[in-house]
Amino acid sequence: MSQPTTREQPFETSSPKNRPPRLAFARLHLLDALAVWRRHFEVYLRLWKMELAAPLIEPIFMVLAFGWGVGALIASQVSGMPYLSFVGAGVLSFAAISRALFECAYGSYFRMVYQSTFDAILATPVEVESLAFAEMAWATTKAAIDSLIILFVLYLFGAAVSPFALLTPLPLVGGAFFAAALTLTVTARVHDIDSFNLYLSLYFSAIFLCGVWFPLDVLPGWLQTLAWAIPLTSAVDLARAFLVGVFERRHLFEALYLVASSFLFAECAMRSLRRRMVS
Repeated sequence: MSQPTTREQPFETSSPKNRPPRLAFARLHLLDALAVWRRHFEVYLRLWKMELAAPLIEPIFMVLAFGWGVGALIASQVSGMPYLSFVGAGVLSFAAISRALFECAYGSYFRMVYQSTFDAILATPVEVESLAFAEMAWATTKAAIDSLIILFVLYLFGAAVSPFALLTPLPLVGGAFFAAALTLTVTARVHDIDSFNLYLSLYFSAIFLCGVWFPLDVLPGWLQTLAWAIPLTSAVDLARAFLVGVFERRHLFEALYLVASSFLFAECAMRSLRRRMVS
């Protein structure tokens, strides 16, 4: 007599405890990321003379050209502040954010493809997410170093008119981290270095809408909405507020928007780099 059969339960390949975390941030190990960051810092110390040349030379000529050259042709006050301070904040923001962008574009691409540095790091117990976070953190660090140097130049030119100017690099750290996260997302998906030309064209086109060289209120309404949707606009506006010491209620929302955007694209960057390096 045959035994009654029961319906077989589907076999589960993995229990909920063994399933990979949904967030890439859950795979992040800060100590491993710190180790990779220290590796980049040691390389930086060997090349510090060349690394510091650009942030010393570029802002001087940009302040001379825009602050004194263009400033002599327009009204001395822009948005309630001296034009030299207005454009000085733009110079500072543009240089710092661009520094992070280029570091996670060409710098990360060379380490990933040509130098095989990523392969060597991933041969150790370091996870891809920790490597990606270290890349973004290092790009942000270089932007912070440059912002301090440029801030000193702006102080010499008289563009820093507030005691809060010393805190100007803080919002630029957020803007640089956002730019690094967005760029690393692109870098992880690029298979030809020439493809960066399109991305850089979009960046340099969009940065003109972020209030770097002129106030946004001169733009039509629909274009202002587009400009404020770009998180870099918030970073520039916050840096300008610290430089001149004038704060408004909107700055709090800008800070929250910048943090949220940075977190979102950092998650995308870590996921994209895992797909690139593991697949």
